[in-house]
Amino acid sequence: MTMNEEELEMNMDLDSDVDDDLDADLDSDVDDDSDPKRGGILQSTSKRVRMIFSVMASPNRIDILRILNSKGPLTYSELKSLAGFKSKKESGKFAYHLRKLLRQSLVALNKSERRYTITNLGKLVLSLARQIEERSIIESGKMYVRTSGESIEEFNSHKIIQSLVREGSLPLELAQKITEEVENRIYKYQTTYLTGAVIRDMVNSVLLEHGHEEYRNKLARL
Repeated sequence: MTMNEEELEMNMDLDSDVDDDLDADLDSDVDDDSDPKRGGILQSTSKRVRMIFSVMASPNRIDILRILNSKGPLTYSELKSLAGFKSKKESGKFAYHLRKLLRQSLVALNKSERRYTITNLGKLVLSLARQIEERSIIESGKMYVRTSGESIEEFNSHKIIQSLVREGSLPLELAQKITEEVENRIYKYQTTYLTGAVIRDMVNSVLLEHGHEEYRNKLARL
């Protein structure tokens, strides 16, 4: 970690380079909690819960939690790069998001090693965010695929066709027929989302059932 980055992280003006109006509104709501009828413990708990939800409202902060959860302890520079804040102009915004996570004890800093880690509370928040995401998918009525990472994307049959043609060297017409059958089987599952591995298994199974073992063997992955 360079001194410039460390000074930026610890001493930066939180308002600089940040145009996140949603955060500003949420933070204002959290701080404006002066109802005298509320007890001290209830008021404190309510404020903390709302603050954690304000953290969850930012995709950038959720991404930081996901990176730390999957990669383990990271230095400031490593985390900044993996989170996609590569330019110097974005340093202020990254430090802003990181400090938000630190203040709510979702991320911790090992000062001796200068590495950041996700806390147990951070893991809980990440799990809740994932559950909310999955519930919203269920309510949408669409089919989604969980990728090899932690992201979820809408099912796209054209990707299967492209992979069959590119990786399996199938003629386009045959690739379309195989994909159509795979798609029909997927929807018979009556589930909201599948994994990429399950879809690959279905494709391989359909290819073998139709006697296309040579194409199946060419497929490294979809």
